[in-house]
Amino acid sequence: MLELVIFYLFAVFTIISGCAILFSTSIVRMTYWLIGMLMTVAGLYFLLGAYFLGVIQILIYVGGMAVLMIFGVMLTAQRLSSQLLPNRGEAIWLTGISLTLLLGLVAAVLDARWSVKMNPAANRVADIGKSLLGDFLGPFELASILLLAALLGAAYLVRPKVPIVESDDTKKYARVLK
Repeated sequence: MLELVIFYLFAVFTIISGCAILFSTSIVRMTYWLIGMLMTVAGLYFLLGAYFLGVIQILIYVGGMAVLMIFGVMLTAQRLSSQLLPNRGEAIWLTGISLTLLLGLVAAVLDARWSVKMNPAANRVADIGKSLLGDFLGPFELASILLLAALLGAAYLVRPKVPIVESDDTKKYARVLK
């Protein structure tokens, strides 16, 4: 009973912090909400008995990526919050896509045939490594591509906007290259 209450607390805070990430206009506040969400997901892993995965969640995502985002944004971004506000057309378009994905997810969860089978948990790092690079190689690689895309998007958002100044030298080199 206590586990169920703790699960619902973690789940509710995960949903609240995910929505706060979406509706926040300050990228620093978004990062703090992301840290909170990643911590509650790690708590869910601990409730499931996946202690190694929970610790890795905290060390890699919370410790590494969140700190990198905070310092990267604080050192490079200036007045980025005005760019984070979507216009009306973007908001309608993104809401439609989000609702479509949500309906697909709900339909998949309701249609799934859930079977409970108890597999012994992999407690050794070698067993986890064999699972990741054997049975779960496809999802593991897909997650790495998704993380790479997220990092590239973050780097694109925080890059400084420097106007290009053309001089006589650049015009001369442009004529030579043509």
